[in-house]
Amino acid sequence: MNYRNERMARGFRSLDALLEGFDASKLPALSDGGDGARQIRRAAWGDAACATRPPYRERCVAEARTRLAEAGLARLLPVLDQVVLNGKNRRESICRLAMKWRIPTQSARRKYYRGVAELTKLLSPNKIKGETLPVKC
Repeated sequence: MNYRNERMARGFRSLDALLEGFDASKLPALSDGGDGARQIRRAAWGDAACATRPPYRERCVAEARTRLAEAGLARLLPVLDQVVLNGKNRRESICRLAMKWRIPTQSARRKYYRGVAELTKLLSPNKIKGETLPVKC
């Protein structure tokens, strides 16, 4: 081995040395997001109803979808789906909507922001009093 390779090899650290002092199960890449602990608690408590009930976020989204459909605002459902899927990544949401609707990106951007404004007005109880759809989760 020449000097350069020896110097490079000395710079490497093993995975054990890198993870020393860290709990590897807490790393986001290796974590299940608490699903394992949730399943253990459900099994220990013997709560069959809890095991079949969807998590809180999914229930809220399903309730919001139902309320929008009942109010005749089904056109906002794709925007709601993208907001739930991508969170604050607006660029990704707009690109997906443009592909789904087969329209230019600028048109999708306008429709996305109008939809988000309307969803905020309809679903947020703090935005405008009296115009909100009741979403009970």
